[in-house]
Amino acid sequence: MVLKGGDKGFGIPLNAPLYPQSSIINYSRVRVVMALANIDPKSVEPLLPEGVDLALEVTAFWVGDYGISTVGVYREALVAIPVKTEGIELAYYILYIYVTNDAALAAGRELAGAPKKLADIRLLVNDYGLAIGTLERGGELMRAEVALSSRLGLEQLDAFKALMPRTDNTVTFPLLSVRVLPPLPDGTPGIAQLIHWYAKFTFTPRESPQIWAGEARIKLDGTPFDPLSDIKVTQVITGFYIEGDMELGIVRRVKEWKLTWS
Repeated sequence: MVLKGGDKGFGIPLNAPLYPQSSIINYSRVRVVMALANIDPKSVEPLLPEGVDLALEVTAFWVGDYGISTVGVYREALVAIPVKTEGIELAYYILYIYVTNDAALAAGRELAGAPKKLADIRLLVNDYGLAIGTLERGGELMRAEVALSSRLGLEQLDAFKALMPRTDNTVTFPLLSVRVLPPLPDGTPGIAQLIHWYAKFTFTPRESPQIWAGEARIKLDGTPFDPLSDIKVTQVITGFYIEGDMELGIVRRVKEWKLTWS
């Protein structure tokens, strides 16, 4: 116990925390636009932590609309790359991630180290069968478009099992990010931790899951504060539009570094 009157959570303020006291966050009525693209590895290698290496020269661009969750209703956009590290053959390292509410931002940063920032994020499927996800923060940083030309069955996802390992109607994405407690000016060192977490996506409805695929386009821009355009896309592979439920959870600390004032 920290507060004299008792704690109500493990996030600050301890008497009125922004998110529930749980290492698992649940979601329902999730909609996602996702594009997969080949990238120039030299454009992302400097952004990886020590001991973490590219597993595949692919990047996932994800824009999600979360109808309801234990951290509220919000939208999210992220860029993640497949990596490997000691004891983990494949996980997605989160390069950039943006959300539209403070509870999701605080929970992501404090629990998992997800480098979340607030932004304007939109997801729509228009009358012409085009699923569009956009991210704006001082200008449009990312735009993902997927032409919904074919509906897939669960078994057809196995063509992408190296990137999206499936169990029945669920795909689990192992994730990695760096959680940081900054150092203090008095010389007290900070801590950086490589955190292993996951996103478990369950397609719905079970009898006729909403999985669409098609030609995709990715447009990246950037600012000095959000340099997404530094990621060099060499070829867009494909795109997906999916609907379902989701669970996020923390697994363990993989690695730790001390941080000092430079």
